[in-house]
Amino acid sequence: MIGCRPLGVLVAVLFALTLSTTLQAQQTVSSRYRVLIPDFQPINEEDDDFGKDLADELRDKIDEMLTHSAVDEDDIKDALKQFDRDMEDLNCILARQLAQQANYQVVLCARYSGNEDAWQIQNIRFVDSATGEVFDVDPVVSAKDMEEEAAVEIVRSFELFVEQTRVAIFCGDYAASQQWESSLENCDRALELNPNANTSRYTRASVLRQLDRFPESLEEIDRLLLQDPYHENAMLLGGYLAINLEQQDRARSYYGRYLELDPTNASVRMTVAYDLAQEGDPIGGVAIIEAGVAVDPENLDFYEQLGNFAFAGAEQVRRTAIEAAGGGDGVTPAVSELYGKAIAAYERVFLEKGPEMLVSQLRNVAAAHVQLESYADAIEFAERAIESHPEEASLRAIYAEALKQSGRTDDAIAALAAIEEINPDWPNLYLRLGSWMIEVSLVEEAVPVLQKAVASGSSPDQAGTMIFNHAYVSYVQPTEKNWLRFNTLIVLAKDFEVSQNLREQFEFYHAYSVFNNAIALQLEETPETANRTLPMFQQAVALFQLGKGHADRTAGLEFQQYMENATLYIEIQEAIIEQANRQ
Repeated sequence: MIGCRPLGVLVAVLFALTLSTTLQAQQTVSSRYRVLIPDFQPINEEDDDFGKDLADELRDKIDEMLTHSAVDEDDIKDALKQFDRDMEDLNCILARQLAQQANYQVVLCARYSGNEDAWQIQNIRFVDSATGEVFDVDPVVSAKDMEEEAAVEIVRSFELFVEQTRVAIFCGDYAASQQWESSLENCDRALELNPNANTSRYTRASVLRQLDRFPESLEEIDRLLLQDPYHENAMLLGGYLAINLEQQDRARSYYGRYLELDPTNASVRMTVAYDLAQEGDPIGGVAIIEAGVAVDPENLDFYEQLGNFAFAGAEQVRRTAIEAAGGGDGVTPAVSELYGKAIAAYERVFLEKGPEMLVSQLRNVAAAHVQLESYADAIEFAERAIESHPEEASLRAIYAEALKQSGRTDDAIAALAAIEEINPDWPNLYLRLGSWMIEVSLVEEAVPVLQKAVASGSSPDQAGTMIFNHAYVSYVQPTEKNWLRFNTLIVLAKDFEVSQNLREQFEFYHAYSVFNNAIALQLEETPETANRTLPMFQQAVALFQLGKGHADRTAGLEFQQYMENATLYIEIQEAIIEQANRQ
């Protein structure tokens, strides 16, 4: 990953910035907010005098409050002149824009319909200029010469807005000081007074996240996004929460919606993709980066991440497939597709970066080819990678593996042996090399290599067992036995300081081999064969005694029977020799 920080950190930073911005925008409750009140406009071209008179009454009433003051009508007109507008143009939308330009904290606007006998004052709303949050008020009924009464009723609702603003500030303030329970109490009150208070809702969701109440936090995020589908921080927090709740599809949805708002923001895209991958969804990261490639096909960082996530995703799906099938290589069509994406992406990076490309990524390409059984491609790529990084043991190791899998074991042995000059401490180097040498019957040559493996920390039992297994499978199991060769190799296996049980096993099979070899040699029953095989049968008896523990532990092996048979053959050879001596 290049230059990306975990999204959990980004979410925390955004939370802190949101609180800071809100608190800076919201003055303390002891100061007076400036309230912009445009003339209320008629809905159906009714007489506009009522709207002007009601707005005047409201400005007077708001000015009487300790916490707020109305923007003077003349000040409004002066501000409008800067934008070449008149008072008649000042609808609620324009008023909100003007308030932001002139730094008026609140907008109070409404419209009306009807006639002087029954005015219906509708769409009454108080708008927080800093957050854009709207406090909706139920319609108010008025009539001619009743503007003051209507203003009083609206101001009564405005006082609830003031209370809501106050507790909303405490909601954020307590959250900023990490007083979580107090923050929740005030957030709940703010939302009770105004369900549209998205800043308090987001703060509440963030506090729930801090308390590890992820399901509740995510529910709050969903409510917020229903009201404001473009709330960027909510999308990010929703994705973070969904990941931690192991709801990967849901997390992808949140992040996808967020990235649709700014598809060219490569930094955020990579951060989101990285976070998905880190939390166990590399395939989700692949989808997000692929969308980025479509927008910016020349961004090399995208290809680097795509390779990383596609390879990790392939490995993840392959392991799952192996577990589900109870074995096998796990290379399903989905795995092959992901490996293919990783290879293509990494090839693009290698083409651009050459020797500067990460060695781990180069190795991933060769490893992906090996998993796909594309051994020729693995060998070809590994050779190119080694040419650019000749001192990297990991590249030579995967190169050797590809050679071996392709059937070129002798070349694989040479490639693996070359690692010793680069890094003699490479994990399992000598054990692996010895194993491959044994596979091609270079057993004597493998012994000193295996001795190095043991000296480097490998188990003597493992080294000895490699030799024993090869000897048994090659020279004892076949119909045509080769007892002499088996005897030679079992002696090499016994040279390692193996555990007691394994040594008893080796001794028993050494005895068994010597015994059977002697039987084959004594068939002519001549003095010559008797003299040759008598010491062999005697050796077999001694070895059987050393291997008695293995026979006792192994079902089907009758130790006494082997001893009696060997003793009988000794007596036979001795009788043949004695008879020959009497002649």
